[in-house]
This record gives sequence, structure tokens and C-alpha cells, in this order.
Amino acid sequence: MFTTTGGRQIFVQEVLGGAYDSQAEHFLRGDVDVDVEAIGHEAMIVNGKVRMYFGPFPAFLRIPLNLVYPAGHGKWSRVSGFCAGVVALFAFAGLIGNALRSSPLSSRSREWLGNACVLGFGLGSPLLLLLGNLSIYNEAIIWGFSLSLAALFFAFRSRQAEGRALTRALLGFSVCAGGALLSRATFGAPFILLTPILVWGLRRQNRITNLIALLLPIGAALIFYMWLSYARFGSVTGVSFDYYINPVHREFAHKYGVLSPRRIPASLTDYLSLRFPTLQREAPFLRADRHSCDYPSLYSNDFSEVYLPLPWSSGWLVFGAVMGILCLVRRNGADTFERAAAMALFAQCLCVLSFFALAQRYAADLCPFLIFCLIVFLSSGGVALLRLRHVTIALIAFGVTVNSLVTVSWLVDADQNVPPQTRAAWEKFLGRHSNDSEKP
Repeated sequence: MFTTTGGRQIFVQEVLGGAYDSQAEHFLRGDVDVDVEAIGHEAMIVNGKVRMYFGPFPAFLRIPLNLVYPAGHGKWSRVSGFCAGVVALFAFAGLIGNALRSSPLSSRSREWLGNACVLGFGLGSPLLLLLGNLSIYNEAIIWGFSLSLAALFFAFRSRQAEGRALTRALLGFSVCAGGALLSRATFGAPFILLTPILVWGLRRQNRITNLIALLLPIGAALIFYMWLSYARFGSVTGVSFDYYINPVHREFAHKYGVLSPRRIPASLTDYLSLRFPTLQREAPFLRADRHSCDYPSLYSNDFSEVYLPLPWSSGWLVFGAVMGILCLVRRNGADTFERAAAMALFAQCLCVLSFFALAQRYAADLCPFLIFCLIVFLSSGGVALLRLRHVTIALIAFGVTVNSLVTVSWLVDADQNVPPQTRAAWEKFLGRHSNDSEKP
């Protein structure tokens, strides 16, 4: 709650957050445009019409919220982000709980490790940054992230359920996967690939009902996504940066492409490097900042916003994922579903590693794969889990400390999209004297 609101600031105009309200209004009018003053410097101009490339899911949330409380128009980002954060935490806790039930650990060890993992997810993962800055860039990502974890939870649940419980699990998977797709396509695409595996595994009992529950919501979301993409940009596959108002990114995307496998090695090095943040005397004692990344044919910017690589911010997650991968490649360490899901989620990682920009928020796209592999390790790690549980807890404690301090530094000193109210709340929390006139 504090991370999202600064304690009490709920209705705050986040950067370009009103664009979702504008999109919602235009949906109700029957068109896909957006007001130019709402989308500002992130506009796409298509045949004289102003469009936005962000997923429509947050806009759908605005429709009932603005009907219930019109005074909140343009200021719903924090309510939306808080709800997404709750979904993410419950989904992750459910995944961890289900995995640990089949582990060889004692009930006390399960409780300690499970609680530590949930704490690590909240404070030692990209979730903290997404909740701390709910600009238009992060809101769609956090919804895609949270709904993808919820889809994973229901996917695992469907493999253990029968009868009506199975139907509900399949329906939950389909709804969450469709919502993830409409929030950010990279989070939803892996579950479209995974759907045929779930269909193949359905039993004959109640097969028609279960097929409808599984295919109808995600099918409707996919059709709407393709229709919206075509209505916005004339292409069913998604956004076209040829219409982007920003000439630097537009020309770069036109010349070198938005996605390119040539970027994967450099991006992987950046997200998984051992570059530690700078130490400083005043709180929060670790400083986050951009660093040079001058690859003119790879990235549109000559800098990277990956202020804290994953080994430092989420080393516990990387460690668990490595152990999970070892379980997946073992002959009897995983089944067809788990290997197929791992491949689909790994494709999402390759997608973000191929992107033409580097930013800490994009690390969230790597997390579903890492979390899935961690779940595999917790559920089938056996003796290795018994021996390494204390190492995992120690890594969580380290990651929570470093990620919390560095993320607060980023929000206070470096992030250009943080509203003055948010920055002032964090400075007060750190015991600093706010002086916005000195900010660049």
C-alpha cells in the first residue's frame, strides 16, 4: 500500500495515466482513437488519427471506475496498480504453496521458505519498481505480469482438478491469459501457445464444457486483439512504429527493426551482468542510474535503464530458475506440460531480449520463465531443495535489501516519470528535505 500510494496519495495524475481514460471514452463512442493531449509524446498518428500502442486492458478497467466515481477521471493509475499488485501476490503465493506441498520439506521449513519467497517477490523483484511508478509505461506491464502469474496458477490447478473444479480452473486460465494478452502481448502470447497442450490433455468427461471454458475467453481476447491492432494500425499482428511521433525511435525501428535476434547476447549481458550500483553516504546508500550502452545498430538509445541487473535484484529467483532448468532437462524431472510451458515462456524472454531498448521494467518479461522454473525446482527438487533451502532464503534476504534500496534511489533521483508527490513522499521517508527546484 505504501509503495503504491506513498501512504495516502491515491488519486494522483501519473505520467500519461489519463490516456487510458481517454481510450475508454473512445471505446464507448465506438472508435479506437485517443485524445492527443492525453497521450502526448507517445502518440501514434495514423492517417491523421491519434492512436496509442499500449494494451487496452487498463482502459477497460476505467469504464466502471469512471461511472462510479467521475471525479477520479485521469487519476486511477494507483488504484489499478494496487489491484494488479494484489493479484500478482496472491497468484505467486498460490504457486509457491502448491509447489511446496509436494516437496520433501517439513511443514515448518515449507512455511519459512514459502513466506520468504513471497517477501522476495514483493521486494526483491521488478514488482517493486512497477508499483512505485505507475506511469502509462508500467501500468500495462504490471497487469500483464500479474495476470500471467494468475494464468500459470490456474494452469497448474487444472492438472490436479476434476469435475467442476477443473472447469473453473480452465476458465480462470483462459480469462487471465486473455487479460494478459490485452495488457501486454508478450505476457499473453506464451499462454496461447500453451492452450493446445491443455486441450490435448482434457479427458472425455465434460469435454465440451471444458473446451468452451478453455477456448472461449482466450479466443475472444485474441480476436479482439487482432481486430484492435487492425483498427489502430492496419495490421493484425500489433503495433507499427512507422506511425510513432518520436522521430528517433521511428527511424531506428524502420531501419533496424523493433525485434532482432542480433540483440540477444548484448541484452542478456545487460540484464544478467554483475555490475553493482554505486555506494553513497546518504540514504538509501546505493545509487541507481543509467549507464552507457552505445550500440548504434542495436538500440535506439545510447544508454540503458537497467539500473540493477537481475543477479543483484533477484538473485534468489535466478538461482531457483537455474535449479529448475536442471530439473527440466533431467530425464524424469518434468512432464510434457512443464517442458512445453518452459519453452513458451522462454520464447517471451527471447522477445524482450530482442527489443530495441533496455529498461528495468522490461525485466518483468523475464520473470514468468524464471518463476516457472523456480516452481519446478520447489516441487521436484528433492534432496537438492533440502540442502539448498537456506541458501535460497539467504539470497532472498540479500535481494530484498539491495533491490529495495536501489529502487527507492531510482524513484527519488533518476526516474523522470515519477510525479512530484511521489518523489516528496519517498524523500520524507528517507529523511531528506525535498527541493524540487533543484531537480533537472
